[in-house]
Amino acid sequence: MKIIALKLPIDLNENTYEEMLNFCPRQRQLSIHKLQKIKDKYRSLFGELLAKWFISDSLKDPFQNIQFVLGENGKPHLAGGRIHFNISHSGDWVVVGIHNDSIGVDIEEVKDFNIYEIAKSTFSSEELMYLIKSPKANQIEIFFKMWTLKESWLKSIGSGFLVPPNTFSILNRRNRYSLEIPTEEFSKLKTLGLKIGNTSNYRFKLYHLGPGYPISVCINNGNENHFEFPDNIDIIELNSLMNELKAL
Repeated sequence: MKIIALKLPIDLNENTYEEMLNFCPRQRQLSIHKLQKIKDKYRSLFGELLAKWFISDSLKDPFQNIQFVLGENGKPHLAGGRIHFNISHSGDWVVVGIHNDSIGVDIEEVKDFNIYEIAKSTFSSEELMYLIKSPKANQIEIFFKMWTLKESWLKSIGSGFLVPPNTFSILNRRNRYSLEIPTEEFSKLKTLGLKIGNTSNYRFKLYHLGPGYPISVCINNGNENHFEFPDNIDIIELNSLMNELKAL
């Protein structure tokens, strides 16, 4: 498993943006153009390009051979299914994770707002209790860490909005994050046709890209008891990525 991150510039030259957009298929170009905010366009564009270049480099397969298709619930997959990937972006960062089985990645920019209203509707009762009992000064940061953990699992199973986030918990048990789903909720999830393995098969890792950017990664490790996440996230500079693409 590998993870890579790209920091976006505050301002991007319009000509550079248009040049990089040409590396995307026509339909993808149109969908990116429809985004209203320029920052969202940058995130979407460079998320796509970073993922394709990263997969191409890892598989030693030409960039133009890397094609994405959408699954039933909108999660992109690599055509041919040789490797699994997931993209996440927030604030100034774009992150991509690849793995030989299902993977979910989520990054969030920590912001100060009323976290309790969100937590009441999206956290399980046990998660909510943990948040409330945490030191007041740390609660916003803890909220975003917990949020990214939950999102990473939802993204790993490609559920879209089918799974209510308050129906499961991801909590730190004996220095390891564990997925917990009540039996009745697990039975309901199975009826949705989602490919959900045993809860004990999922592994989680929490990273940070500097202050204010927690990242969570979730993978389905099957029946393998031992798995080592990378110690760090690789970072590529924007100019380096553009040079790699132009050299193709």
